[in-house]
Amino acid sequence: MSFFIAGNYTVVVAGQDVTSRFSPIMKSLGIQRSAGQASDTCDIVLADADGVVFLPRERATMQVTLNGQWAFEGFVADVSCSLSKGAGREIKVSASSIDQGSKVKEPTLRHMDNARLGDVAKAWGARAGLDVQVLGSLADVHRDYWLMQNESFVSWGQRIAREVGGTLKIIGGRAFLSPRNEGIAASGRPLTPIRAAFGENLIDAEISPIVSRPKYSKVALSYFDRAKGERVEVEVDTGITDVDTKLRQLITVANEAEAKKKGEAHGKESDRQKGGGSVTIIGDARAEPEAVCVLAGFKPGVDGSYQIDTVDHAVDKKSGFTTSLGLKQPKDGAGVDPR
Repeated sequence: MSFFIAGNYTVVVAGQDVTSRFSPIMKSLGIQRSAGQASDTCDIVLADADGVVFLPRERATMQVTLNGQWAFEGFVADVSCSLSKGAGREIKVSASSIDQGSKVKEPTLRHMDNARLGDVAKAWGARAGLDVQVLGSLADVHRDYWLMQNESFVSWGQRIAREVGGTLKIIGGRAFLSPRNEGIAASGRPLTPIRAAFGENLIDAEISPIVSRPKYSKVALSYFDRAKGERVEVEVDTGITDVDTKLRQLITVANEAEAKKKGEAHGKESDRQKGGGSVTIIGDARAEPEAVCVLAGFKPGVDGSYQIDTVDHAVDKKSGFTTSLGLKQPKDGAGVDPR
């Protein structure tokens, strides 16, 4: 039985183009990318009716393109085999953009004094075998003391990203630390606005242009002022002006500058969560987390621009190539009562 899936895609494993071998037996191909996750993932399901399909080796490199566009780069992480009455024999190949057997997962203890985030991340990433780029405004974030406390580079990078309002993304031997909500791709690639229009490429959609979530106009954090010899509380504006509530966080920070940065990060995340939903469109490999999706022809008050938070590409023999987008942060008319 042939499971050939129509569409222009290529799969390269361990440097060998296996597209022609995979195509007759491929049941599905899925790629998952998220602005909030350090790794992208790819899953390929192959029919193995006679039980003779070779298994790729662990940590083999994998690259996937869709319609001529780069879609995934990473390493084979897991291979599983299954047998059922309905599906027969199958092989599922799961890959991650992070090499799970590399030094990026190795816990380490180190520190650096009086430095910028761009310099720290690049130096510590190099020790883990990564070429790190800190993008946008994050490169100049300064601290008197940076600490990696028995953490892997992945864990440290994700923690710092949350503290400064950024996203860590690792793709093969490269890593990117990028600011959220500033129109900079987590992967370092150029961003292309994606249009999702009823009657053109929109397959389905579920949108909540207004989500009632806890929001705060200020965040209160404390730090120990060594000059004064006392603990000081500082209030930081989040940039959200439609509420009067204040969030008092129990965690402490090193100084006033760090408190301000944490407040800004909280404001970015709250703004991002004020609305959103999901859409499925005819496959578009250009879609990137942090790009803008323009929704059109749905409904007044819902149509408008949204921030793309997640991208899921799916290729299967039933639906062909489709792209599902998780949307956040409505803007440019979205969520505004048209009356």
